[in-house]
Amino acid sequence: MSNTSRKFNPSWIAVIILVGAFVVSAIRFFLIASEGGSSDEAGGLKVIRVAHWQLEPGFRESMQWAMDTYNALPHVREANVRIEQEPIPERVFNQVMNVHLISGTAPDIATKGETTIIRGNALARFYAPIGEFVNEPNPYNQKAYQIQDLSDELSQSIASMPWRDTFFDGLEGGYVESLSDFFAIPVSTAGGNRVFYNMAIMEAVKAYAYQTFAREALPEWMTDLDRSLGQPDGFLPLERAKQWVQGPSIPETMGEWIFYCAAVQAYAEAEGLEYLVPISASIYPHNNVILRYESEFFANHWKRLDFDLGTTLSSIEVISGFDRKLWDFEDSTFQAYFDFMQTIVSFYPKGFLGLDREQALRRFVMGNAAMITTGGWDAQSILSGIAGRDRPEDRFEVELGLRPMPAEDERWYAQLPMRMTEANIGGGVPLAINKQTPHFDWALDFLKFLSSHRINEEFNQRAGWLPVIVNTVPPDAMDAFVPDMHGAPKQLAMRFDSSDIPSSIRNTWASTIKLFMSGDIDYTGLSQRISEVLDNPDLGVSRAWKISLQKAQDASRANDRVISVERLNATLGVENALSRERSLLYNSMNSDEGISVLRWWKETKPSEPFPTY
Repeated sequence: MSNTSRKFNPSWIAVIILVGAFVVSAIRFFLIASEGGSSDEAGGLKVIRVAHWQLEPGFRESMQWAMDTYNALPHVREANVRIEQEPIPERVFNQVMNVHLISGTAPDIATKGETTIIRGNALARFYAPIGEFVNEPNPYNQKAYQIQDLSDELSQSIASMPWRDTFFDGLEGGYVESLSDFFAIPVSTAGGNRVFYNMAIMEAVKAYAYQTFAREALPEWMTDLDRSLGQPDGFLPLERAKQWVQGPSIPETMGEWIFYCAAVQAYAEAEGLEYLVPISASIYPHNNVILRYESEFFANHWKRLDFDLGTTLSSIEVISGFDRKLWDFEDSTFQAYFDFMQTIVSFYPKGFLGLDREQALRRFVMGNAAMITTGGWDAQSILSGIAGRDRPEDRFEVELGLRPMPAEDERWYAQLPMRMTEANIGGGVPLAINKQTPHFDWALDFLKFLSSHRINEEFNQRAGWLPVIVNTVPPDAMDAFVPDMHGAPKQLAMRFDSSDIPSSIRNTWASTIKLFMSGDIDYTGLSQRISEVLDNPDLGVSRAWKISLQKAQDASRANDRVISVERLNATLGVENALSRERSLLYNSMNSDEGISVLRWWKETKPSEPFPTY
C-alpha cells in the first residue's frame, strides 16, 4: 500500500484570511444592525448620532454647543444618554447615507437628503414620520427653559402654541406632500442669495470714475455704456451714473451695477492690477449670478404655456411650449437673456468654469474681486477670512445687497420688470429620524430641544445663520439675508434645470450654456444644439411627454402601495396609521394617474397618437 504525501498549499492562507475577515465583518454588521445603527457603550450608555453635511465655520461648533448643553440636562444624564455629531462632506453625504440606511447602520438622526433611492414615497422606508407630535407644544419652550426677561405675552405664546407653529414657515421645510406627513425638523435657514461688495475697492473705483467724468473727452468704455435715443443698446444714462459715483451707496439698479463692473475693469487696467476682477465667479451655481436671473427672464411666458392656468408650470408645459410654437430661440426674451449672459461673463475671471467655490471665496477674501454672490451659509467664512488677514491694511469692510434689477430707463427693463420672490424659502438643514433607531424617543426629544425658542436662537447666533423659530433674534450679520417677500412666485417661471425635465434636455441645456459662457459657441450654435435635441423624437419633446405620463402614473401607484401598507399597519394596531391612510387616500383621490397629461396631448395634437417607448 503506497503512502500519498499531501503538501499544504500556501494559497489557502489568503482564503482563510478572507473568510475570517468576512465572518468578523458579518458579526459586526449583525451587532450594529440589531442596534439600529446606534453605538451603546458599556454601562448602558445610549449614544444618539447626528449626521449632517454643514462643514462651514461655526456650524459644527454651534451644533456641539447645543449637544453639550443637552447632554448636561439632569434628566438626560440620569438616562445615560449622549448626543454626538458626525459631519460628512456634502459631496459624499448621499452616497454614505444610501449605504448605511440600506444596511441598517445609519445614524439615529441625519439631514434629510434626496437621492435616486431615497426620494418621494421611498422616504418613508428609511425615515420615521413625526406628524403625530408636531401639534403638541414643545416642552422645551416652557418657562423653565425660556430666555430670561421675555415679555409675558411672548412667554405664554411660545409655551402654549403647537410645535409646528413655532417655525416661521409652519414647518413646511419638514413636510413631505406626497406622504402627507412631517418627516424632518429644520434647524436653520441661510436666507436668500446676496451680493457681497468690497467697500475699499468700491471707494477707490468711484474716485477713479469721478476723475474720469471730469475729462474733456470721455473714454470709450464709458460712452459705450450710455443709453440714449441714439444708443438704445447702452445700459443707463451716463448722467445718472455720474450721480451714483458721487454718492455713498452700492449699486441699486442693474445699470449702475454694470457701470460699476466696467469701471472696476478700467480701474484695474489703469492701476496695473492684473488679478483684480469685478465679480468672483466659479462653477458653483451660487457664485454664478447669471443663473440667478434665469427665472426672472423666463417668468413672462406662463400664461401662454400653462394648460390650465394653475399655480405652477409643470415641466411638460414648459418643454411642449417649444413644440407648440410658444417659444423658440428667436424669442426676444431668450435673446435678451443670452445677451445679458454674454455681458456679465465678461466681468468674470478667465476660466471661471474651472474654479470651485473655495477658489471664488478666496479670491474675494484676498481683495482680488470687487464682489461675489453667494448665500448666507458662506457669510461666516467670508467675514472671518477677511478679519483674519495678517496685515490690517488688507482687511476691508463688506456691504451686502440684493441682486439689482433694471430701472425703467435701463436696458432689459422690458424683460425684467419684477424679481422672483424669496417667500418660498423655508427652513433648512432638515434633520430626520432614522426609522430603525432603537432610541426614537430620545432622538425626537433632542430635535425638540434644538428647535426650542432659546436654544435655536443661541445656536444660530453662534453659527451665523438665520433661526427658524418665530420671534427669535438673528445675528446682526445675517439681517441682509432675511428673505425678500416682494416679487413674482418662482413656480411661474420656465425652468430648464428641473429634475422633472428629461435628462437629455436638461444636460444639453446645461452643457450648451457652459460652452456659450466660455465663448466656444455663439448664439446661433447654442440655438442649433438645443433645438436639435428638442426636435429629436427619442431625446426631446416627444420623450418629455412619455416621461411625464409615466411619472404621473408611477406616483399614483406608489401612493396606492403606501395606502396598502398603512391599512396593514392600522389593522395591526400601529398608532396614527389610520390617519395617515386617510391623508394618502385624499392624495389618491386628487391624483389622476396621468389623465391630465393625456388630455393636454389631445388638446395639442388631436390627430396624433400619444408617443410610446
